[in-house]
Order: sequence, then C-alpha cells, then structure tokens
Amino acid sequence: MAKNDNAHSVRLAESLERNVGYDTAKEFYEKYPLSKSANIEKKHQWAKTICNYLEENFDTDTIIRIRKECRCNDGKSIASKLLKYLNKAESVKEFVYLFNQNETFAFLEYISDNKILFCYPECYCACVKRVPQELSRIWCYCTLGNAEGIFNKVFKKDVKVTLLKSIKTGADKCVIEVQWTSPKNQG
Repeated sequence: MAKNDNAHSVRLAESLERNVGYDTAKEFYEKYPLSKSANIEKKHQWAKTICNYLEENFDTDTIIRIRKECRCNDGKSIASKLLKYLNKAESVKEFVYLFNQNETFAFLEYISDNKILFCYPECYCACVKRVPQELSRIWCYCTLGNAEGIFNKVFKKDVKVTLLKSIKTGADKCVIEVQWTSPKNQG
C-alpha cells in the first residue's frame, strides 16, 4: 500500500472526517494516498483527482467547508503584518494604502468601509504552484480558510470570504473578497 503521509492528504482526510464522517475519510485516505516524497507532477495529478472526487461526491457548500479546513497555516504572520498597518490607519482606505505601499506578497483593493479584495500576485500553494497547468477552482477553496483566519484576526470579527479569481483557474491573480459587518453609527 502506498504511503499516505503528505500534509495535504492528511489535512484533507481530517477535514473530511470533521465535515462528512469517519467512514468517508477512511475510504478517502486509503483510496487516494499521497506520499511526502511525491514529485511536483504527482502532487498536481493528485490535486486534480481530488477535485474530481469532491465534485462527484459533495455539493458546493460542503466542498467549500472541506477545502477551507485544508489551509496550510493559521495566517498569524500575515495577520500581524496587516494589523501593523490597520493600527496606523485612520480608515479602511488608509489601511489598504499603507499595506500596498509596504508589502509585495499580496495587495489589497478598497471596495468600501466593510469590504476589500485580498489579492495574491502568484500561486503560493506548495502542492501545485510549480506545475503551470490549470486546476478546478475547488482546489483553491483552501485559500478561503486562510483568508478567513487572517481577517477574523485582523478585524476581530467574523468575515465572509468569497473566491472571485484564481491563478490556477487561468486568472492573472488570486482574488478573495473579504466582507465584514461595520459597527453601527460609525461616522
């Protein structure tokens, strides 16, 4: 039996168990193994297979819940950077400006005082970024979990995140809409 010790596979199996049950997760883990030592082409092919598996077995909302939990990190370091600019800013618009003036790993677009776009100029997914072929947007739903975690910490409230564009689906950048509820009576 093939080794199944790749972090992407382990996180996905754990998310399946939490969202759809132990039996489904166990079956997945046995049927779709991925080793730590898999080369980039094997990882990309595995990701493509996984997208098909999820699409064939679950509805969109369930897929998004499953994939959001597959994020690679908790976003603390990115949240810290964002908070540095938010704490210096007197408005959301100024926060966006300060961030964009100083950072290059991502950029923000101001939409309103309770909505921004969080954009990545390149794909950062260690599993698929080095293979120039496109993937289903299902694969990229993990970035929603990452963005949600980051901006919940930054704005200290629940945010709603929506994937608008993805490099792996052929776009020139990844774009995540981030929206939160503004406090009432804010001038």
